[in-house]
Parts: sequence; structure tokens; C-alpha cells
Amino acid sequence: SEGRREVRETLLWDLAGQPGYRLIHQLHLNEVAVALVVFDARSETEPFSGVRHWDRALRQAQKIQASAAVPLKKYLVAARTDRGGIPVSRERIEATVRELGFDGYFETSAKEGLQIPELIKAIHEGIAWDGLPSVSSNQLFQTIKEFLIAEKEAGRLLSTADDLYRSFQQTHQALTNDKELRAKFDTCIGRVENRGLIRRLSFGGYILLQPELLDAYASAMVNAARSEPDGLGCIAEEDALVGRFKMPQDERVNNKDQEKLILIATVEELLRHEIVLKETTEKEIDLVFPSQFTRERPDMPNVPGKAVIFTFDGPVLNVYATLAVRLSRSSLFRKKEMWKNAASYEATVGGACGMYLRELEEGQGELTLFFEPDAIEATRYQFEDYVAIHLQRRALPDTVSRRRIFVCASCGVPVSDEQSQRRRERGFVEMSCPVCDAKISLLDREERVAAAVAARSSEVVATMDREADESRNRETAAMIIKGKIESGDYDVFMCHNSKDKPDVKAIGERLKEHGILPWLDESELAPGRRWRPKLEEVIKTIKSAAVFVGPDGVGPWQDMEQDALLHQLVERNCPVIPVILPGCAAKPAVPVFLQGVTWVDFRKLEPDPIKQLVWGITGEKKYPTI
Repeated sequence: SEGRREVRETLLWDLAGQPGYRLIHQLHLNEVAVALVVFDARSETEPFSGVRHWDRALRQAQKIQASAAVPLKKYLVAARTDRGGIPVSRERIEATVRELGFDGYFETSAKEGLQIPELIKAIHEGIAWDGLPSVSSNQLFQTIKEFLIAEKEAGRLLSTADDLYRSFQQTHQALTNDKELRAKFDTCIGRVENRGLIRRLSFGGYILLQPELLDAYASAMVNAARSEPDGLGCIAEEDALVGRFKMPQDERVNNKDQEKLILIATVEELLRHEIVLKETTEKEIDLVFPSQFTRERPDMPNVPGKAVIFTFDGPVLNVYATLAVRLSRSSLFRKKEMWKNAASYEATVGGACGMYLRELEEGQGELTLFFEPDAIEATRYQFEDYVAIHLQRRALPDTVSRRRIFVCASCGVPVSDEQSQRRRERGFVEMSCPVCDAKISLLDREERVAAAVAARSSEVVATMDREADESRNRETAAMIIKGKIESGDYDVFMCHNSKDKPDVKAIGERLKEHGILPWLDESELAPGRRWRPKLEEVIKTIKSAAVFVGPDGVGPWQDMEQDALLHQLVERNCPVIPVILPGCAAKPAVPVFLQGVTWVDFRKLEPDPIKQLVWGITGEKKYPTI
């Protein structure tokens, strides 16, 4: 319409192609409109190295996004063609383009500019602009966006939203009369973040203006785990959080305080995406990367007890790593040992089982499940079902296949695939062992298992999923709490009678499990210090207060100092939540400023008082997941 114009932006992201970075980059393939899969035309080994991996990774990202995925065009690009042409035949190139569904092929030279204009044109024409989400904004939003991008391009790394807003006000004083300017500024931050240009951290109100730093630090941690001397694929959590690992100096943040916050955010990201497993040892807490073990299991690939083989396409290491982490986080399987591309688990219901991965080609994996003789039938059902469901979720659709290995229960001799297949084709459901003559059943598990057992296994798998999610949320929340402590980002002031301190402290620990940091005088003050000066400093930024009343019935507001501080929060329009502790005989009388406010009652089980308290602190009725 008149007076409006449309601005189209093309954002280019360079994802390093080295295998060590692939584990991280798989996490950032959302909303890709055009993909350039670049290969080295002069590679002396395999010029198409990585092409199949990226093709399958892109298809997997499209699958995960489902209907939210934007239309994707992908082009195969030969680089460095100025160095003597391409040693690959034209027929092979054309076959690869057809097989993998590329929308075009370009032979380029950055040095000489060969086919660069044509590639730029293909990028612009390949973006399905009408299929992309559009954002309508006025001139103010464009001004705020340009300010944020300018701050980013100026090299600013980490800042709070408050500091950025103050800088914006100073440079755009003519706009400060707008009473809704701060709200509009925060909205614009969210929009710029959605484009991947900045990242809001989970603590301190911080905004990372160079979000690629998270990838750089995460990749360095992955490489450090791979280089672990004993081949155990881990790095001590303390080393990760202080940056005690090898990393090019020009990629590191020079400001140590800022680097510490970025390191906390990086570990949080790894835990959230289930690339890493947190494990407590006698000496320390380790961050274990299941995909980075280099210690070999001696009997692989002929490990005894092989029972099922799955094949699948997709980002093989990501699929394997998340599976290994989620199995370890479920209460039904405890991690026993890990090796290079292999892991074993002890089942709580009885027996041990495991899996090992073999990469058949780039982007195609084979996962073999094995069971020790003491593994009971329930263990076998639950383990196999969980693996199958995980592969269906994480691998490419319609690529997961399952093949069962039949073994003589008496002497352990396996039946060949050809033998079992031909016997089944002739209608036989068993055969005699060629060694001991014992009968070997050729029925698949689905043919043998009773409906009741199958239903029970399905319930167990759902429980495992839920427990793995809860464990991930707790570990992620613990890292968020570290960031909040480091930045002094308290969520709630715990106002209480000193006689109720044990109950209040216990509730505070439960809040931390959900990423909420409470301020308690005892834990936040050095011995001998008065609490009021410190609290007056904290109260300027704290977001809420919880007022606890216990069996003694003496309200904290009867302390004049605490009452004055609570009034400050009320004046700032922060939620002040009254909480009844267990053992309180009746609903106590409250001061005027708390009358009419909904209570949280820990004397009742329903509604869950912790959920109610979290709701009051965060303002979000939906129970948050980390």
C-alpha cells in the first residue's frame, strides 16, 4: 500500500565443514531457505567428502520442522576450480546432482570470480519469498533493528538489555518521549533473535550479540573431549566452565568475565540439546560426550549377544549421541561403560544390554543391539522399543529398518540371514541348530510377544521418555542457576520468619530445579554482614517476593525493615506472593497490601504448590520446561 516498502534480507551463514563441527552445526539448520553444499574440487582424496552428510542433515532438519519448514533450494558448489579444473567426471557430478536432488550445480573460483555472479543470482531467485514468514513493522522497529545490528557489527559481544536500551536512548533522544519505547525495544530484540543475529541468554538479562561464539566454544569442548588421553570422551565440568581447554586465541573472548558467562551458556546449550551427559565421579563432575570416545571395545564388531540391527539415514553422530544420553538419563537403564561408538547399560529390571554404531557411509548408520545372557525378556523389549522409537523421531523418515539376528540359545551359534529368510519363505518358524541340534525359533519379537507385554513395554518407554526429559531439565536448570549466581540475577526474595528457615530453604532448593534463583539472607551474605544493605541493592532488580507464614503465625511483615522492602516491590508492580507453610493452623491475617492476593498453600497436594509458586514468580501459567 501507499507509503510502505518491502525490505528483503539475505543472511549468509558459513558452517565449517570439518567433522569435528558437525555435531554442533546440526542444531542450527532451522529456517534455511537456500543451502550451498560446497566441496573442494582439488581434493586429492575424496572431492565429494561431506556432500552426503550435509544432504541428509538438511533433510533431517526439514523433517524436524515439519509444516513450519520453509521451502528449501540446495545447490552443489565446486570451489577452487582455478587450481587446475575438477578431477571428477561430468557424469559422476550429474549423477550426484540427480541422486541427491540438488537444484543446480556451480563451478566457482573465489579468486577469479568464476560463476560467482551466477551463484548470487541463483540464491536470490531460489528463495521462496512468498513462502517465508514476513514481519510488518513501522519505522521505529526498523530504527531499533538497525541499532542492534550496528552494535553487533561494531564488535560488541555481551550486554544486558537494560544497557542496550540506555545506549539506544542516548543515540536516539528524539524517540524517548514514547512511553511504550521500552516495550517496543524488547519486542524488536525478540524479532532480531528469531533471525539468529543475536541470542538472549537464560540468565542475567544478557544478550549475546555474537551468537556464533557459542558454536566456537562448543566445538572446542567437543575437540577437548575427543583428545582426552584415556579415550573417555569427556571434559571436567570445571575445566569447561573456566575455559581450560585448547582453542585458537583469536577465537576466544579476551574479557574473562564475559567469557565465563559465555562458557556457562555453552554448557547449558549442550545439555539442553542432549549432546553431553553430566556424570559425577569420585574426583569431579565430568561432561561426557558419547560420540567422542576413542577407546575401542576389543570384541567389536563381533560382540556376543547381538540380537537386532537397525539401519537409518540422518545426522548419524547426533542421533547416536542423543540416544546414549537419554538412555543414561532414564531411571530404567544405568550407564555401565562407553567406548568408541558403543555403550552398555545395566537395566534396573535385570540384566545388561548395549549398542554399537557403525557408519556405513556419510549420513547412513547401522546400530546393533546386544544383550548379555542375564538380560531378562522385559529388558530386551524395553531397550529395543526405546531405540526404535528414538530412531523414528531423530532419523530421516522412511529410512529406519530393523533386522533381527537369530541365535541358538544353547550354544550361541548365529543363524545366517539367508538361512532364516529362506526358512520363513517356506513357512517354517523354527530350525535346528547346525552345531548342537537344539531348536531355534525364527519368530520375530512382534510375533512372539503377547499383547499385554507389548502394552506394558509401551508404557515403560513413555516413562523412560518422561524421566529423560525431567533429568535434562534438571541439568539445564542447574547450569542456568550457575549463570544467575554469576550475574546476580535473583528471581524471588524469600521473606520469612527465622523459625521457618528449614522449610523455606527446602522450597528454595526445589525452585532451583526449575531454573529459579531465590535470595535467602543466610546463603547470600558473608558471616557478620547485615542483610539490609545487600538486600536494598538486590531489591532494585529482583522480580518478585514470596512471603512465607509458618506454624508460629507471625508474619514477616511484622518486621519493619522487611515490611518496607515489600512495599518497594509492590510500588514497582512486582508480584508479592503469600505462602502458607505446612503445619500452619489457619489462614493468617495479612496486611492491606496483600489482601485479595491468591495464596500458595503447601498444606495441600493439589494444586501442586511448587507449580503454583513457579507460576506466581514467572507469570507463566504453563508449567515451564527448561
